[in-house]
Amino acid sequence: MVSLLDKTLVMVLCGGKGERLYPLTKDRAKPSVPFLGSYRIIDFSLSNSLNSGLRKIALLTQYKSLSLERHILYGWNIFHAESGGYIISLPAQGRVSEHWYEGTADAVFQNIYTIQQEKPEAILVLSGDHVYRADYRKMVRFYLDKEADAVILAKVVPRAQASRFGVMAVDRDRRIVNFLEKPAQPPPLPWDKKSSLVSMGVYLFRTPVLIQALIQDAKDSTSRHDFGQDVMPRLIHKARVFAYLFEDYWEDIGTIDAYWKANMDFLSPSPPFSLDESTWPIRTYKPQYGPTFVHHGNIQRSIVGSGCRISGGLVRNSIISPGVTIAPGARILDSILFEGVQVGKGAKLRRVIVDKFSCIPDRFQIGLALDEDRKHFMVSEGRVRVVPKNWRLE
Repeated sequence: MVSLLDKTLVMVLCGGKGERLYPLTKDRAKPSVPFLGSYRIIDFSLSNSLNSGLRKIALLTQYKSLSLERHILYGWNIFHAESGGYIISLPAQGRVSEHWYEGTADAVFQNIYTIQQEKPEAILVLSGDHVYRADYRKMVRFYLDKEADAVILAKVVPRAQASRFGVMAVDRDRRIVNFLEKPAQPPPLPWDKKSSLVSMGVYLFRTPVLIQALIQDAKDSTSRHDFGQDVMPRLIHKARVFAYLFEDYWEDIGTIDAYWKANMDFLSPSPPFSLDESTWPIRTYKPQYGPTFVHHGNIQRSIVGSGCRISGGLVRNSIISPGVTIAPGARILDSILFEGVQVGKGAKLRRVIVDKFSCIPDRFQIGLALDEDRKHFMVSEGRVRVVPKNWRLE
């Protein structure tokens, strides 16, 4: 297995527009959206790869990638050239076609030249916008034991919730016999009729099998060039494709409400997983702030980053990123404040996401009056308010 890890190329899909995360994605790619104050979403897929012993990682970037590129340069520039490891960015380069990436499968297809140059035995395709902790070595071991052509990381969910995902029908050996994208009637598991198996968008392929499948998909003018919608439904009838069951926490950060919930999950008495395990570190870039100073105030069940100045008020069940300033009398409840946010005296925030370097005026209220908030801010279906980057009251 060790030799296969050395000969596996990781390709992380980072090119989606992230329209459902707007305005957090107004100036940044979805994988570079901050998470839990100190991290970016991409850090979890990259840390999983690094901790699993994978050292050859390519990021398939596209829309608004500057923030992501800067984060990788500052926080993930960790390999010497002589080490054989690397983390590189691969934007659409026009080698195969003149258009941008037009789907998850097309993004990999347009980098067939890189695959041919690297000559990996296996390719692990990841999404850059998921929060989870996974040891991919277990997936690789399963792949070898099954003598598989491909393996999909999969999660068991209640059948009533499965229609939002790509759903797989499997036999008792975990071999995939059908793959349906967001079906109205998800197929149940053979051993549990109330549950279904959904794709997590993590794929491990034997390289020749993937290349052949991508070439076939590229020739199909009706294809959307998507792994879940096009490539995998075809491949399962031609190759040995299995589902590896993932039983731990996993969150697809697809919407504002999902993003807010995922952050809040880590404030519970029993968080999804620990962020400070020495055996499984979550790596990131941390800006050079000094220590946080709390002059006065009440902080409950919250995460507070470095370099903050808290002069009073109440912070409860919230995430305070580095460099935030909170004035006396402010009340911050169930909220997420990004880097450099300033909260004025007596301001009140409830269920709010405030993007970087915004300034909340004295005694200003957000999250208490829905109609008034909608005049100024985007409000999600779950009634989470989002204050855009660099916002000031005019």
